[in-house]
Amino acid sequence: MKYVEASRFGGPDVLAVIEKETQKPEEGMLLVEVQAAGINYADVIARSGHYPTIPKAPFALGFEIAGVVKEVGKHVEGFKVGDSVAALPLAGGGYASHILIPAATAIPFPKQLDPALAAAVLLQGLTAYILLDRAQVENGDWVLVAAAAGGVGGLAVQLAKLRGAKVIALASESKFERLKRLGADHVFDYGKSGWSAKTLDVTRPQGVQVFLDSIGDLATEAFSLLGQFGRWIIYGARSEKQNVLPAEALWPMIEKNISRVGFNLGGNFDRVPGALKDLFKFAIDETIKVEITTYPLADASIAHSVFEGRNTSGKLVLVP
Repeated sequence: MKYVEASRFGGPDVLAVIEKETQKPEEGMLLVEVQAAGINYADVIARSGHYPTIPKAPFALGFEIAGVVKEVGKHVEGFKVGDSVAALPLAGGGYASHILIPAATAIPFPKQLDPALAAAVLLQGLTAYILLDRAQVENGDWVLVAAAAGGVGGLAVQLAKLRGAKVIALASESKFERLKRLGADHVFDYGKSGWSAKTLDVTRPQGVQVFLDSIGDLATEAFSLLGQFGRWIIYGARSEKQNVLPAEALWPMIEKNISRVGFNLGGNFDRVPGALKDLFKFAIDETIKVEITTYPLADASIAHSVFEGRNTSGKLVLVP
């Protein structure tokens, strides 16, 4: 088998493809032939040395896979060779031609669903779906989506529209047309001055009900756009500088009953089965659309460089 290893913590250049003998599945395990491995921001954090469950290098990278069962360990029920399964291997190892996973963590998906698409709606789709669920987005709400052209952002735009919300997408100007095709009501360039004033104009008088924030800058202009009982949900911290919440924001937060909460998928696994049922259905019938860019496993370092440069739209997937 082949897998991608980070020899040490650092930039994309620390990634290299390693070969070793493919192991047999032990009791309760499945050997899965990986057909698609998703690239996520968690991979970048792990590679850089800031992921809590990866305390030291070298280590095998990749937390999201889709593929087919090649061998079944003893005392495994409910799976057979040839089944299509996805998984979120929390210890890494997904950037590989094969991976061993506990059968209890395997997620069956319909055979008519392309493995790359299954991977694309797994981690990022679940994040977008459950974020909106936790935010209690309702028909008529204004939802503001930061980094809307990314994997989570693009799915959040579409899923929010399915709930009847009105969506404002923040992205660079080159990605405006794509986001409008995905259903965004308005698209503004967060890199240019004046975007917050435009947002305020279109959301009057109610303001923004939900702000989905993957940037994590607490001094963001988006705070002033939140209306009564606005929900600011932070699920990422991609800001180059972690600014604190300005003191003058405290009283508006109290007066408008604004809530600011953190979110991570690991604390919401109780909602995964129902979310995946909908996501797989939406992907098969093309209710949601995902732009997928594939790279061969050997080009993992190139894919990471492109991903970190924020020059992508949709989902990046490695194909062994």
